[in-house]
Amino acid sequence: MAQMVTNSRTTLPGEEVIVRAVQFFTNEKWRPQTQSARNATFEGKPPIPWGLLILTIIAFFAFIVPGIILYILLIARMYRLQNIVVTANPITGGTEVVISHTKSAKKVVNQFINLLPPA
Repeated sequence: MAQMVTNSRTTLPGEEVIVRAVQFFTNEKWRPQTQSARNATFEGKPPIPWGLLILTIIAFFAFIVPGIILYILLIARMYRLQNIVVTANPITGGTEVVISHTKSAKKVVNQFINLLPPA
């Protein structure tokens, strides 16, 4: 999947941003992979949209083959492990936070960004 990048600036120091990222993403069921003073990597599986589940169930009831095809193409592909990488770069007056993530993790990343005090 394609990676997206989200940037933000905060008044918090870099170490505090990383600590908050670990706490937040762990509570959101993302498993921490690596952590240092300036970056943290998380691995997890995003939730599957209800629309895809309903479409797959309908395809299974209609015919077996379309249901199997939908499962393989949509749900199995989406349910692979994905990464979120949080990097904290020091700037004057605070920290620049750069988060690399997939499109399906955009909602949880925006929630984290909104929790940080803006610069």
